[in-house]
Amino acid sequence: MSSSPSPHVPALLALIGGNEDRLTPGTVLRELIAACHDGRSATAPLQPLQVVVLSTASGEPDLLRSQYEPAFRALGAEPRWLDPRDRGAAGATDTLDAMRAADLLFMTGGDQERLVDVIVDTPLHALIRERHRAGELAIAGTSAGASALGAHMPVGDLDEQFAGPPQPLHRALGLMPALVVDQHFAQRKRHARLLRLVSLDPRRLGVGIDEDTALLVRPDVGLQVVGSGAATVIDAGRASDRREPAGVIALENLGFYLLAAGTSLSFNDPAVPPHLLRVLHAIAASASLRD
Repeated sequence: MSSSPSPHVPALLALIGGNEDRLTPGTVLRELIAACHDGRSATAPLQPLQVVVLSTASGEPDLLRSQYEPAFRALGAEPRWLDPRDRGAAGATDTLDAMRAADLLFMTGGDQERLVDVIVDTPLHALIRERHRAGELAIAGTSAGASALGAHMPVGDLDEQFAGPPQPLHRALGLMPALVVDQHFAQRKRHARLLRLVSLDPRRLGVGIDEDTALLVRPDVGLQVVGSGAATVIDAGRASDRREPAGVIALENLGFYLLAAGTSLSFNDPAVPPHLLRVLHAIAASASLRD
């Protein structure tokens, strides 16, 4: 990816499907850190990338710290740990000061409901949005951290099939407001679950990320898929949703895209076909907080 005119980290946004290799560390974390460095000005001193790891979603923050801290240090980054467990802590001065100094916010896996309940509509949430919109803060979420980035998110034991009454949509952090994001996607066979979520709000693109896989989005450049799996995109913007009396649900004219690792879509590449360019524009606009 080419560099941004910003002297800092560009408004990179990364969706990671969970279970990325954090011990080696592997391709996903390496490409994430490389993409952050790529956005820095060539004339700026190359200081260690400041990474704030937010573990609010996790029930085992100490275990994750023992894995992510050495992984980020091995990649030349400087990690700092944040673990607010209530909304008061999400507005604390030391928490906000740490976020102001960050180049990359990395949100761990765990329980996305807990993450959103603690963070949404707090001073921390506002600061994250402000710095990301200004092109100063890259954001990455893995597993629950990825689902929390969308407009809505899957929660709890939401049925993976279409049977039963519609489930309510659960608000997420809205950092990618045109998306609904699911994770551990192929491994847990969540295609039907994402289809259902998209059918409940067809204005949103559904994005499913496989394990050890990341979708890296630069609003000014394009997107890349890195790792060992794929990103699945479901577009119901032009679909007709018919629900028959017998309980049959029909989604017609649905867009389905499988972006394997190694896929790179760029705005300035004339070889990108129109249907993929439309998806790219939708995802990139979402990453820049333009709903």
